[in-house]
Amino acid sequence: MPILPPRGLIGALVTPLDNECNIDKPGIKTLLEYTIENLHGVLIGAGDIGEGFVLSDQKRVELIKAGMEMVNGRIPLFLNITGDTETRTGENIAYVERIKGELDYKGDIFLSDCPLWYHSNKDLPDLYVEFGRLTPLPFVLCNNPYLIIELQAHLKRKNIRTNVLKKLSKNEQIVGIMHVGELRRAMNYTRAVRDRRDFRIYDGNELDFLGNPSLDGVVAKGANILPREWRAITESSINPKEMLKDEPTYYTDLWKTGQMLKFLHEAYMSNPTAIIKLALKLMGRIGSSVVAEDTPAITPDQESRIYNLLVEYELI
Repeated sequence: MPILPPRGLIGALVTPLDNECNIDKPGIKTLLEYTIENLHGVLIGAGDIGEGFVLSDQKRVELIKAGMEMVNGRIPLFLNITGDTETRTGENIAYVERIKGELDYKGDIFLSDCPLWYHSNKDLPDLYVEFGRLTPLPFVLCNNPYLIIELQAHLKRKNIRTNVLKKLSKNEQIVGIMHVGELRRAMNYTRAVRDRRDFRIYDGNELDFLGNPSLDGVVAKGANILPREWRAITESSINPKEMLKDEPTYYTDLWKTGQMLKFLHEAYMSNPTAIIKLALKLMGRIGSSVVAEDTPAITPDQESRIYNLLVEYELI
């Protein structure tokens, strides 16, 4: 029986790069040390915020190894293994297995995969049967129609179909999905996997979670900047009975925290990777705000807005 992914806050971290656009291992370590104690799980190399889909294959495998070395089993580790093709994705899975063995890694690892990046809905359940022959590690799917749109491919579907997810959920090695998109689809997904009570459905849309939180948790880019605040909001949503609601300022403080997270989200949502990297550099959490070649550069307006907000909240 595969291990279960955690409920709660999954921090989708940026990938620090040095001035030569190489993987910045000291930056990864510093960022992890800043965030890790407030996360229930950490996602390394996500296709969007982690630049997983624009980094070279060599840099991606460097990132996977660095993530495993530095997390070192302290919290559940989600590794993006999505490649441009089914074959490349399989190679990434094999690489994770090899490094796991070399490091004698004892912590929980979940393979995060966005299958529509390289595969259609057709025969998707069969694909994961094949992947299951490469590894015993559990999979957490990613459904992100906004990423798929960037492919500009002639795909019939930009979302994993609900009936396909129902079939996928019969595979016990698939233990969850990170959903970025409409709330209605999330509700349909919930119904589709109702026979799997332990199947996690993470909200990949931060604003949706802040307004209408899911019970399983959130995959949050904003946790790079404010991990403690994101954890407070997440735990108040998924474990409301355990929170100190008798504290006289509890609801006021929670509302203020939620507003701060919303305002920051508004400031970085137009270009998350570049803006969050700049914020982290200004905060002294990473040494460089360099982004990969195919990641949009930050604009002067975006830079000014995030700087002013960081000053307002006394983060710099």
